[in-house]
Amino acid sequence: MTTTSATSSRAPGVQTYAGSCQCGAVRFEVGLDLSTGTIRCNCISCTKTGWWSMVVKPEAFRLVAGQESLRDFSRSEASHARFCGVCGIRVFSHGNVPELGGAYYSVNLNCLDGVDFAGVPVNYLDGRHDTWAPLAHAPYMSPFAPAAHARA
Repeated sequence: MTTTSATSSRAPGVQTYAGSCQCGAVRFEVGLDLSTGTIRCNCISCTKTGWWSMVVKPEAFRLVAGQESLRDFSRSEASHARFCGVCGIRVFSHGNVPELGGAYYSVNLNCLDGVDFAGVPVNYLDGRHDTWAPLAHAPYMSPFAPAAHARA
């Protein structure tokens, strides 16, 4: 797999990205097409963990290191939220949910290393009220980018 570094111009198509938890104990690679859109949910869990995700089939995800450091937070056998037992960062989840197309992995995009997300489409969903209804669709704009602080 070739790992993609940060880039501001993104061609459509699957690219391989490297990711990790804060301390680096858990590392992974994942094939994503960021141009197809990402997911931000307003449910309590996603809000409190800073979860920003994309869902992929299991063959697009590879755990590179840290199996022994992974811990599991799950409320059912259908979905497992995996986090690093060393630093506590929620790195990915996996499970089997028919509504998501069966077996899946969902990666926390905040854990990808060195990726410029400027302009990546974000689909905002209403998980807080269990409707999963779309709330908005907008390109991501970093509040930390210099352009965000430019005066009009």
